[in-house]
Amino acid sequence: MQSSFTKKIIPVFFAVVIASSLSFSQLNMTPQTAEVSVSAETDSTHITIGDWFRYSVRIQHPAGVSILWKQQTDTLGAFVIVHQDSVSKSESNGVIAEQKSFTLSKYDAGVRTIPPFTVGYTSTGDTIVHIAQSQPITIQVATVAVDTTQGIKDIKPPLTLPWTWKEIAIYGGIFLLICAIAYLIYYYMKKRRKPKEIVVEEKPAVPAHVAALIHLRELEAERVWQRGEVKLFYSKATEILRAYFEGRFEITALEMTTDEIMSQLQRVTLPDGARKEIEAMLTSADLVKFAKFAPMPADNEAFIPRAIKIVEATRLVEEVVPNV
Repeated sequence: MQSSFTKKIIPVFFAVVIASSLSFSQLNMTPQTAEVSVSAETDSTHITIGDWFRYSVRIQHPAGVSILWKQQTDTLGAFVIVHQDSVSKSESNGVIAEQKSFTLSKYDAGVRTIPPFTVGYTSTGDTIVHIAQSQPITIQVATVAVDTTQGIKDIKPPLTLPWTWKEIAIYGGIFLLICAIAYLIYYYMKKRRKPKEIVVEEKPAVPAHVAALIHLRELEAERVWQRGEVKLFYSKATEILRAYFEGRFEITALEMTTDEIMSQLQRVTLPDGARKEIEAMLTSADLVKFAKFAPMPADNEAFIPRAIKIVEATRLVEEVVPNV
């Protein structure tokens, strides 16, 4: 009978010992990350290209934990960091909350994800650096809706600051010095014997349309857009057109905006459809240069032929007077 009792009590004893050991092991093996919680949130999950939005990280931990914030530089995942605040701290019921906010932006469209925000931390009496992470956040970046019924607005010009008296005195002194040097040179040259005049044969000026066609075909042969330099290609092409407009219509097109050029061209007679084609080409080029618009390869291929047609359609045709 005693042997039977012993056989029954021994398994029960071992079961209690094993259960106690497992409970003790689980208590000691609780991961350190349970002490620290990291959460992240944004004030918007749908933005337009170039918009700014707020991304905030909040860390809660006991008093004996030290958070090791990683210094973020220019980017956070695929997003550009426009600004980042300092870390703020608060305490409530023995729990410390640390928070840091970032101002982010994105300059291309699509679905982008802000990766988990990772922080390291150490506990009192523990030299091991543990890791805690927030959840990732998905952001929908939409393109700018273009209203084709409205005209493209100019970029606002830079603000000008009033001159100070110090600046006026400096520039005034430089001007007087230049005038004095110019007078001395003039006086010296007048005293010298007048040299024999050398007749220089002036070369006939190249017509504006001839120069424009030469430069356009040279740019087309370079095919810089195929090397990824699309913005450079459109800048050079529109500069050639603007120079042609200066020589052909006697307007300062190189220093004007697209709207100013179109306003000046209202005063001249152009073939049917030429005015709309000029405005369309200059506007599309402005989108590439200033709004980071990416045209289709076929549009790049067709841009120079379109420019050549504009030059040939608006060139000055000299009337041939018959001999009497």
